[in-house]
Amino acid sequence: MTTKVIAIAALAALGMAAPGIAQPVQNRAAATEIGYETGALGYAALLKGNYPAALEQMQAAEKQVSPAARRDPARLINMGLAYAKMGDMVSARSHYQAAIDTERSFDVILADGRVMDSRVAARHALRRLDQGYASR
Repeated sequence: MTTKVIAIAALAALGMAAPGIAQPVQNRAAATEIGYETGALGYAALLKGNYPAALEQMQAAEKQVSPAARRDPARLINMGLAYAKMGDMVSARSHYQAAIDTERSFDVILADGRVMDSRVAARHALRRLDQGYASR
């Protein structure tokens, strides 16, 4: 299994440690997607809480990659967050489930330094989304 670094602010917003950058970064706003083109995961926009911009960046990046890359769990999880934060829970759920159902998973390094399988991270996000429904 390969280890990829993703910048998922999603899980922090949903109540768990945020997957993120590979090395300690003092200024998170200065961090970028590692192993991805800048903006491909909407990282900076997610950290700033600019969910429409994050989604727009990720959708634009999707047009530039192969169909297989469009199913990248990192992108799917971050898109799920953007949709959830914009109130579109159906699309959020769909993206989290797609990340769980991907053909391949990979390890992601969380902002707190923990390593987690991308499917596990997506399941956590989906569970938090479900808990949000239950608390309404």
